[in-house]
Amino acid sequence: MMNKLWFLLCAATILVLGCKNKQAGNTTTAANDSTPPAIHNIPDDTLQMGSKTFFVYFIEKKDFDKYPLPPVDSNETDVLAKDTLVKREGTRLTIQLQNGKQRVMANNSSEGEDYIGYTYAANYPVIKRKGFFVTYYEGSAFELVNALNGDSMMTWSAPAISPDKKYLLTSSMDLVAAFDPNGFQLFSVNNNDIKPVGEVSLTDWGPGMVQWINNKTILSEYITIDEEGNTQIQYVKMVMQ
Repeated sequence: MMNKLWFLLCAATILVLGCKNKQAGNTTTAANDSTPPAIHNIPDDTLQMGSKTFFVYFIEKKDFDKYPLPPVDSNETDVLAKDTLVKREGTRLTIQLQNGKQRVMANNSSEGEDYIGYTYAANYPVIKRKGFFVTYYEGSAFELVNALNGDSMMTWSAPAISPDKKYLLTSSMDLVAAFDPNGFQLFSVNNNDIKPVGEVSLTDWGPGMVQWINNKTILSEYITIDEEGNTQIQYVKMVMQ
């Protein structure tokens, strides 16, 4: 009887240790895969966006810099020159839709809360959307207009599209005025259908430059402001589980 109990106790101990080692191995793999190596083997933070969990690891600046953001047009004139389906006439932007109709976006330059301004930012053919910066009297947003029918959706910022075209991530930073959100939004993409997965509001830091480097990994600046108003920038990779 004693031998049987001893055998069962040893077996249980081996099973527990095996599970712990497996979990530790998984964490190390996530932290030190083919993406920029993590400074620590265990996550420095965890973010939850709806059903998706992201492990956050600090990385070195030199490794972050190995993945420069692709160049983008910062001037509306340059963006319009590349897209004949969007035209500006004074304070109005007109989109020629694929269903034969038009969508007009008109600025309102009146003082006060009715103020709104639109700037054409980018064409996103892979998601069949056209993107516009939207400025309010206080704060800002981003509008994605469906190039097929003119329907639109508002996001916190311009989207970063995952390489497999299955997800959009938007990021917004406002650590001082609190006119804009401070955090991330995640959306799923299925053909022409874009649905929210979830969002997370951050209190301790704000995201700066953000990009996907593979279908599950995002690099982001990790920006903090101390009590004296000084800004510090660190760097993280966020791994979707």
